[in-house]
Parts: sequence; C-alpha cells; structure tokens
Amino acid sequence: MEKLKERLDMFSDAVIAIIITIMVLELPMPQHDSVSEYLQFGKAIGIFFISFCYVANIW
Repeated sequence: MEKLKERLDMFSDAVIAIIITIMVLELPMPQHDSVSEYLQFGKAIGIFFISFCYVANIW
C-alpha cells in the first residue's frame, strides 16, 4: 500500500509539471517593438503568474 501511495504521488507531480510546462508554452512573445505588444505580454505574464499560483496551491 505504501508503494502505491508513492507511485500516485510521483504521478501527480508529473502531471502538475506537464500542466505548468504547457502554460509557459502558451505565452505569446512580442513580435514587434511596440508598447501595446509589451503591454499584452505583461498581461499574459500576470495571468500566467496567477494560474501558476493556483496550480501550485492545488499541488
């Protein structure tokens, strides 16, 4: 029973790591040097940070 619990813990850690990786890959990079694109990038970073905190809290 202890081994099963350990395996489930490792599986959940792997799933959380995959979720966080996918969240990072979805961040849009600015294509041009314009203020509006950097503002959108900053907004995306803020949303990522909030989502990361939420996922980390569940973990």
